[in-house]
Amino acid sequence: MRPGVAETYRERAERRRRTRGSGEVRGDGWQRTKEDEQLLRLATRYSTLTLHQAAYACWGGRIEAARRRVRLMTEAGLLLRSADVRWARTVVWTTERGARVAGTGLSAPRPPGERLLHRLAVADAGIALEAHGYTVFSEREVHAAEAVPGRPAELLEALGVPGVLAGARRGETFAVPVGARAVHWPDLVIVEPAPRFPIAVEVELTPKAPAALQAILRAYRQAQRRVLYLATDPVARQLQGGVVGHLSVRPFTAVDPAVARRATQQAARLRGG
Repeated sequence: MRPGVAETYRERAERRRRTRGSGEVRGDGWQRTKEDEQLLRLATRYSTLTLHQAAYACWGGRIEAARRRVRLMTEAGLLLRSADVRWARTVVWTTERGARVAGTGLSAPRPPGERLLHRLAVADAGIALEAHGYTVFSEREVHAAEAVPGRPAELLEALGVPGVLAGARRGETFAVPVGARAVHWPDLVIVEPAPRFPIAVEVELTPKAPAALQAILRAYRQAQRRVLYLATDPVARQLQGGVVGHLSVRPFTAVDPAVARRATQQAARLRGG
């Protein structure tokens, strides 16, 4: 920077990219806050978040605060952001560096792709459930835990979940076996505040083939596992008359209006078809 000349936004952004400031010290030009670190954890655990979801979860709904902090973390190489999908507006996910700073033990997620709506809907559901006091394991956390023998049981025991079976094979604690070889992975696994019981969560925006849906419901029943479906109207109708007791169904809602609108539009197209 030239002496006596104010640094422009572009110059400041380029300096941050060049120095790769982490936000740990004021010499970086900014300092990470607990809200920033919460966003890095959420964006790593749930793969992708919208700016609105980030604002809701970390800044009390203040969009401009979220926008400002996302810009700083993007310039510092901790986040990536995109506005390529018009309906979703700005979405963010962590870089490898951002994932390391998040400290979740997870690597950086893949960039959002074709199933962006489902990815954001699952993130929205997880954020809302956490806000209501549930402990939430994202799908990425479920896969990571099931990859380590005994780790799912350790996590549940640490939360005070009763009757956890030790020695379960991979895919038998958080996931459920389907048939002789296949495993079905839920979108989320949550633990109630009280009583402390785990519940699989399925975020379903479009109906499945009836045979596939019945196979999944049968697997949950045989595993004696509780499952919560957060579903649009077409899926809720498909689930009517399903096995009762272990299954509950609630309407899918979203804290991000854009995600809620897109899910509603998709459901309306299905009804029209």
